[in-house]
Amino acid sequence: MREDNITVLIVDDVPANRQLLAEIISKNTPYQINLASEGSMVLDSIEQNIPDIILLDIMMPNMDGYEVARVLKQKKETADIPIIFITAITDIKGISLAYEAGGVDYITKPFNKTELLARLRAHINLKTIQDDLKEKNRLLADREAHLTKLVEEKTDKLERTTLALVNALENANFLNDDDTGNHIRRVSAYSALLAESYGCAPDFVKRIKLYSSLHDVGKVGIPDNLLKKPGRYTPEEFIAMQDHVVIGARMLSDPEIDPMARSIALFHHEKWDGTGYTQKLSGEDIPLEARIVTLADVYDALSFKRVYKEAFTLEQVERVITEGKGTHFDPSLVDLYFTLRDKFLEIKERYSD
Repeated sequence: MREDNITVLIVDDVPANRQLLAEIISKNTPYQINLASEGSMVLDSIEQNIPDIILLDIMMPNMDGYEVARVLKQKKETADIPIIFITAITDIKGISLAYEAGGVDYITKPFNKTELLARLRAHINLKTIQDDLKEKNRLLADREAHLTKLVEEKTDKLERTTLALVNALENANFLNDDDTGNHIRRVSAYSALLAESYGCAPDFVKRIKLYSSLHDVGKVGIPDNLLKKPGRYTPEEFIAMQDHVVIGARMLSDPEIDPMARSIALFHHEKWDGTGYTQKLSGEDIPLEARIVTLADVYDALSFKRVYKEAFTLEQVERVITEGKGTHFDPSLVDLYFTLRDKFLEIKERYSD
């Protein structure tokens, strides 16, 4: 701030004191001077013309300097104005009250001109530095807010693009299986429920709900005569069916696509004991998102009729899950399922039409 833009407000009920202070300051600095004869005058007008610093007498009628200072410090617009008390009081109690009221300094009467100017300049310089810092912080906050908005817009665009991709790939799966639409919706809801109950972060839950829909996207590369074959597969056909996880992983390998999507497609047929396909991972080497989708997918596949089997009863489904604890499924997820079974049934009912 330029020095000739700095305003000093002098508040004293004695005209001679006001005049003397104004004369000393105006002759030795380029500061602008405003005068007030009492505290109430200051409080009535200060918000229209906020000074950079105040020289405030303590002993005044109606409102003393302590009370004026306390009122100024309570107002947001004036709380940061430095106040230097000008006083004839020299006892410790009076000086302490000056600081408690919000003063940054005090000068005793009769004052020394050199001391007065030195203290005035020191506090103005400090106020200037503080104001500059606040302005820089404000600009930085504005810049960060702008950058945050840009990031949010980019994130939102990416999420909408990803959702469009998911929908497009889901539609491709609809061509292969009449129940695929409801199946992937159920698996998505089961997976989000398990993830949230497992204690996963909200972002993880949001992503697994979105990307679990793509667990079987690789089936678009499997011939219909194999995909819709009634009855059991031959060993050779089963090996061919396993290719759908590799195909899905390749489809989702673009670096612009969230790695979770590829992970789910590639690993959701791995088993806890390492006997799954195709990477033969075991235990916690299998990514959590894939372990979750594995349980959700098997639960749903067993619960509904497929071309190769009839629907299992809930008792049969839960027997398979229990028997698979620690072999097919993550044991902690199996335990978690049984605390959520009613919610699983609600999801199953919601997406069964």
